[in-house]
Amino acid sequence: VVLADFVTMDEGTGIVHIAPAVGEDDYNVGRKYNLPVIQLVKPDGTFKDEVELWKGRFVKEADPDIIKYLEEKGLLEGVRNYSHEYPFCWRCGSPLLYYAMDSWFIAMSQVQQDLLDNNEQINWYPEHLKHGRFGDFIRDVKDWALSRDRYWGTPLPIWTCENKDCKYQICIGSVEELKDLAEDFPEEYDLHKPFVDELVVRCPKCNSRMKRESEVIDCWYDSGSAFFAQWHYPFENQELFKKSFPVDFICEALDQTRGWFYSLLAISTFLFNKPPYKNVLTLGLVLDKDNQKMSKSKRNYVDPMVILDNEGADALRWYLISANAPWNSTRFYEEAVKETLAKFILTLWNSYNFFATYAALDKFDPKKSIPIEKRTPLDRWILSRFHRMVKEIHGYMESFETHKAARVIEKFLLDDFSNWYLRRSRRRLWVEEETTEKLSGYSTMYEVFLGLVKTIAPFTPFIAEEIYQNLKTNDMPESVHLCDYVTVDEKLIDDELEIGMERIRDLVEVGRALRARIGIKVRYPLAEATLVCSKEVEDSIKDLLDLLVEEINVKNIRFDRNKDRFVTKQVKPKYPVLGPKLKEKMKQVSKVLEEMDKTSLYQQLMEEKEISIPVDGETITLTIDDFEIVEQEKENIAATETKDVILLLDTTLTPELEAEGFAREIIRRIQSMRKELDLNVDDKIKVEVEIPSEEKKNMVEQWKDYIAGETRAEKFDITTGSPRGDLVRKWSIDDITVSMGITSGGN
Repeated sequence: VVLADFVTMDEGTGIVHIAPAVGEDDYNVGRKYNLPVIQLVKPDGTFKDEVELWKGRFVKEADPDIIKYLEEKGLLEGVRNYSHEYPFCWRCGSPLLYYAMDSWFIAMSQVQQDLLDNNEQINWYPEHLKHGRFGDFIRDVKDWALSRDRYWGTPLPIWTCENKDCKYQICIGSVEELKDLAEDFPEEYDLHKPFVDELVVRCPKCNSRMKRESEVIDCWYDSGSAFFAQWHYPFENQELFKKSFPVDFICEALDQTRGWFYSLLAISTFLFNKPPYKNVLTLGLVLDKDNQKMSKSKRNYVDPMVILDNEGADALRWYLISANAPWNSTRFYEEAVKETLAKFILTLWNSYNFFATYAALDKFDPKKSIPIEKRTPLDRWILSRFHRMVKEIHGYMESFETHKAARVIEKFLLDDFSNWYLRRSRRRLWVEEETTEKLSGYSTMYEVFLGLVKTIAPFTPFIAEEIYQNLKTNDMPESVHLCDYVTVDEKLIDDELEIGMERIRDLVEVGRALRARIGIKVRYPLAEATLVCSKEVEDSIKDLLDLLVEEINVKNIRFDRNKDRFVTKQVKPKYPVLGPKLKEKMKQVSKVLEEMDKTSLYQQLMEEKEISIPVDGETITLTIDDFEIVEQEKENIAATETKDVILLLDTTLTPELEAEGFAREIIRRIQSMRKELDLNVDDKIKVEVEIPSEEKKNMVEQWKDYIAGETRAEKFDITTGSPRGDLVRKWSIDDITVSMGITSGGN
């Protein structure tokens, strides 16, 4: 009976049998107590002939008979089934056996401290692997079993003299050394089995024939030698090797922490005592939709060719890059890639197509660019946002946080560029003449798209190349992948402009929500909005007010320092405070307060700081602290606010404003019908409209020229009968049914 720390009293009897020849723990205990290693199992997993009762049988199949034998001999205390971990072949599912056999080892335990020291010089992503999974492994490093009893692989270059009196062994380190020891070494040679074993190698000590050890080298030794073997070092390319050693970066899946990452460090440590790489990026596993590891046997994998055919390589790449940190496992399924295609790839393509369509119509020449200082604040803002994005990308890529870099790009494209900048730029592109503002927009869009495709080229190479080929001029590199990566122009980053635009966008968001709350559609203009804010905030947004005017659709915006003239102030008793204070008199005081005018009460409290109320011959005094001040917007005023601005809308909807709003509703429907007919942006149309309400008809009559201009209608007629056209639709607008017909070409 011997002692071992892997046996516990938590389960079973606290005593186990051991067999040093067929178990790693058993073998280690056997070495500690100098126990014999008796191997009764053949390499094929069957018992040897010496085990007469079960000779030739697979050991696992013999288990029931062995138990029965022990029971018949009275040597069995009891039998019980219990679950525990056991290794199985990952290919066929057969149970595996630990098997003690002679092997060649590299004494890694002798360089353990060097491994630890070299690991300290490496940057790990994620960082916890450095001293966690990988660090734990090398702190408890085992000698490396180098030899493998297989046919294919790098032959173990160790020859042993067959002379029993000599038995000299040599490890041959080069072809030249092998040539010196071999007889008739051929000019054309193959050093793999069986050819290498056909060579006649002579012992340098006694000149007897030598025989090579039959094993091959662990393939991890081959891969671990990659950092120098790729240069055929040390036999040539010494300078190339020195320049590239250690390499900047390696990347593999998490399971390689104890595979390739280790074999590289191990070989580099005992050859050069230096780490072979500076940075390690580990990748998580790709899981199925239900977070299960993909496997052929479970058939829970996604055929990548289906994704490539349906959604494309760029969508696949962007999803895998942006969905998660590289070192975290990622669920992979077609619906997720499809969502990426719609959200990012198609937004990019549609945004580019919008620019390309109008730029082609106006024959825009990128060489006639408007100087940045002469461009609109909107243009300078998007350039500032672009270069801030590039700055963030560089930071994230330096730390291998590719997912964050991708998300910064996606946020810029969706939120800043497409949903704000391009949408706010449409109207200036619709102008027929070539204005400075229009050219400013084209110049900015061109520069942003060119920079954007260079930015995304490593992530989505195909769409980046497609757009680049349409943007490039003759003096540019042939491919986007031959361009330098985008660098930051710090001079174009404008903090104040970005802060101001953020305030405007916040006001747009709350302003639109306010209009929805009060039930006035954004297409119906309002006369005025007031912004209550500080002078500092006013200065940051005053040059951007035209954007806010259009977005919340008001005719005018003014500033104020307080909102007093837009609200009435009242007071409301704090009953939770007054109750305990007044007790039984609370009911009578409450009745008196309810009958008082709350506005007058507020004014009295502001002036006198208290009021007196007679109750049953007693005077009750209440102070301003007994009341809560409540503000109420005045009639036809609606209010909302951001963190530093109060927005007040005049909600009076005059007949003139209502007419303009109804006209915009008509425009929206016509534009929808143009899209349905798949018309080009410059195609002219003829429009016929039937409006059953005289009041609404008069509204449209006032705005018919405006409607025609906005919809590129050569003719716009209000008819009394059913309208005609290539496309006829009925629309419900403000509780009436409007019929419209449009004809392409103005015929």
